Amino acid sequence: MPKHYKPTPNWENRKRKSDDDVLLEATVFSDKLIQAESTLIHWLKRKEQGTVSVDGKNITCWYCGGTWFHYTLNVNFMSLYIHSSGEDAFDSLAYCANEIAEILYKNHPDTTIRWTEHPHRRQYLKETMGS
Repeated sequence: MPKHYKPTPNWENRKRKSDDDVLLEATVFSDKLIQAESTLIHWLKRKEQGTVSVDGKNITCWYCGGTWFHYTLNVNFMSLYIHSSGEDAFDSLAYCANEIAEILYKNHPDTTIRWTEHPHRRQYLKETMGS
């Protein structure tokens, strides 16, 4: 059964500043990973694109409903790093995460997504430097 994202209350209620970067990681597994990436790329064509510095490197990112994100493709999985901040950070993360999940589950029923809620204050691990 597809697992959509729902923030855990402990993660939402952790002490943080409103400008802290909130990071949700989606690890996507699929028997047809290249096709799943193609589906994501097709969806991304409708999103605003930009560049951001992450862990000291400029990378391409996309904007989605109060979030920005980037992804990497590995041999066996795809990792999406969804970032947000501010008062509505968790609602924005859930909205974007579930929009991505829906498009992947709809087009690739074998898809599995593991959601990882990262610490609000962190050293590296896809940490943003500036905005």
